[in-house]
Amino acid sequence: MDTMGADLRGLLAELHERGQEHDARQERHGDRLRNLEPETATLVSVLVRSGGRKRVLEIGTSNGYSTIWLAWAVRATGGRVTSVEMDPGRQAQAD
Repeated sequence: MDTMGADLRGLLAELHERGQEHDARQERHGDRLRNLEPETATLVSVLVRSGGRKRVLEIGTSNGYSTIWLAWAVRATGGRVTSVEMDPGRQAQAD
């Protein structure tokens, strides 16, 4: 199984931390980023890879945290991720 490089792990840790800080400041649930916890993201990526998934659809890109995990997972299968985000502000965060 392909291991994740230190640079990517660092980016994911930074995105997760910023997401946690952001969500802690939000009173309304709908204003939160709602990123996966790292353990859950790891599990999802293992499921995608072990299932040999070539196409993944993500509804709600948010800041791109989960998208990165999914993209890393499908890299091993030669697949691709399509992520849909309706909120222009969140689209900008994920760029």
